[in-house]
Amino acid sequence: MERQSMEDRQDVQRQKEEKKEYLLGYRKYRQQAKRLEEQLAELKMGKALPKVILSGMPGAKNQKDLSDYIVRCDGLIGQIMEARKNALEQFADVQRQIESMEDETEKTLLTLRYLRNWKWNDIAFEIGVEWTHVHRIHGKALMHLKIEKRV
Repeated sequence: MERQSMEDRQDVQRQKEEKKEYLLGYRKYRQQAKRLEEQLAELKMGKALPKVILSGMPGAKNQKDLSDYIVRCDGLIGQIMEARKNALEQFADVQRQIESMEDETEKTLLTLRYLRNWKWNDIAFEIGVEWTHVHRIHGKALMHLKIEKRV
């Protein structure tokens, strides 16, 4: 009997960890998009722009450098657009899953923590509970969260 109980607790913990990973997925895509946007900004500001040496005659080398720069910018723009699309899809999916829950406090907690990246203390203040109690609510919220896998 005790062995079954231990296995049940381990299963519940595993499920909670999977749900946390799912909820944190949005942050991963958001961070990826931000990182790529910073790379593009650096590229556009000239930090990675090839130096074009002006001479009286157009040079094939400078043409190559400029076309490489344009290709690199286009590649980064494509990656940024894909990362933004993934982040928006993940955000919408996570938000939909959270909104399908019944308890408003649990919905608020999960939204603030995983979609808005709030700290535990700020969440506790916002929902009007002690810092230690916010973790109990979080555990309940994870248990009540139902994740429907998208196909």
